[in-house]
Amino acid sequence: MSKRQFGLIYISSYQARLFIVDLKKLSIIEQLSSAQFVQSGKKFEVYENELPRLTDALIGFKRKIAEYGIENYKVYGNRQLLDKISARYLADQIKIRTGLEIEWLNGAQIAYYKIIAGMALPQFSELADDEFTYLLSMGSAMLNLTLFKGQHYLSTWNFALGPEEIEEMSAMTRDTPTDPIDIISDYISRKLVSFKTIEKPTGKARIIIQHVPGRGEQSLKPQEKARLIDLKQFAAVYDDFREAPDQYLMEKYNLDIDALARMKPTIVLINQLVKVIKPHMMTLTQSSAITGLMIQEAARLKYRPDEYSTIVLTATKNIARRYESGGKHSNLSNKFALHIFDRLAHVGMVDRRDRQLLEIAARLHDIGNFINFHNHYEHAAYIVGANQIIGLSDRENEMLLSILKHQDITSLNVDEREYRHLDPALQVRVAKLAAILRLANSLDASRKQKISKIVVSIKDDQMLITVTSKRDLTLERWVFEKNVNLAEAVFGMKIAMKQKRGK
Repeated sequence: MSKRQFGLIYISSYQARLFIVDLKKLSIIEQLSSAQFVQSGKKFEVYENELPRLTDALIGFKRKIAEYGIENYKVYGNRQLLDKISARYLADQIKIRTGLEIEWLNGAQIAYYKIIAGMALPQFSELADDEFTYLLSMGSAMLNLTLFKGQHYLSTWNFALGPEEIEEMSAMTRDTPTDPIDIISDYISRKLVSFKTIEKPTGKARIIIQHVPGRGEQSLKPQEKARLIDLKQFAAVYDDFREAPDQYLMEKYNLDIDALARMKPTIVLINQLVKVIKPHMMTLTQSSAITGLMIQEAARLKYRPDEYSTIVLTATKNIARRYESGGKHSNLSNKFALHIFDRLAHVGMVDRRDRQLLEIAARLHDIGNFINFHNHYEHAAYIVGANQIIGLSDRENEMLLSILKHQDITSLNVDEREYRHLDPALQVRVAKLAAILRLANSLDASRKQKISKIVVSIKDDQMLITVTSKRDLTLERWVFEKNVNLAEAVFGMKIAMKQKRGK
């Protein structure tokens, strides 16, 4: 058994799949798929109705993983069409029946892994710095459109346009005397209205359409060469779908009636985006969120560099800008918070995995001012709850909201509803991150950036924060003393602030 072999099980509302992956080559050694699940009117019902078939498939996948002698394997599930409680029940039933623990992926995580997959395509390394790329991916519940400049991530837009909406449109247009394409076009235009009105970059642009069905899952590997589609060729396809009868389309494009119903909205959507974006090039690729999951595991085990951590930070900065935050105070609070965190991590007092979450909280803690200065931390949590940070899990989102909500509360305790509902292990992590951020905020309480530098020393159960400033820090000291109690409680040490005269 090679240590670089990895077993990846991915469960969606359509079927369950197993991929045996060579992480060094990022290629699929073998794949198995369950029979396709019988679809119902409500997609979330599929999991419940098909649980026996899903269970049988997972047991078979476990045997195959054992045959390869693979110890490193993970089970992921698409949770976009499941509420959190139903997902917990289903995960428990799967564990009881198969012994497998499933990690549910929310829409923001799935979008993140699709972006990773897109960035791993060969043509990304060939992009000029002044060239823009739009990555389009249709998922089980959402449509994701991501913009890059050169090889750098800029932004992602999400639209509620998945199979359920497409099926509803198909049913709505089936018996209408009006041209179905016109109805579908109006519906999609309504979905894209906000995207059409935002300011978009000018200049050379291309569009990559992701997760296009094809032959063989071997093309899931990032080395896959995307297929170039001539825009005139696409225009001819659109004209076919607009004017030709269904029977002709089914024969010409090898589609059954259900596939045709799904394809029509897709073609209309792409046509509308082409009109807005005006790309000079269109490519198709089979890369998907599954590709991104493979890449993440390869990066975790150091088979390839982790080049994607900036995606989450860029998305965070986009939210801060949208709500007129992210200025000098946020930058300085973030700098101080990460410095304190790193010193605590050095002595084993915080979980290094939480560093990114602290940075997100530091950059977003003031966005609630956009709604109202009063209770602005509560408003910040509300905004973040309505704008899921791309790439964060449900658990990380819960932690982030709790950190933000408790920036203006003297202590975190079991009487506070949101904090109480967290898993006990998470409560400690949240308390530590909230305490660090409150200390960092205290050091710029006046919002005047009086302190240019801090040095944190930890010795004999004491933390000393030495700040460099030649200005009066009376306000900063007062706020620091108000906020230090939580940090002293969660870290079990006395914490003091000392001023050093300087710039």
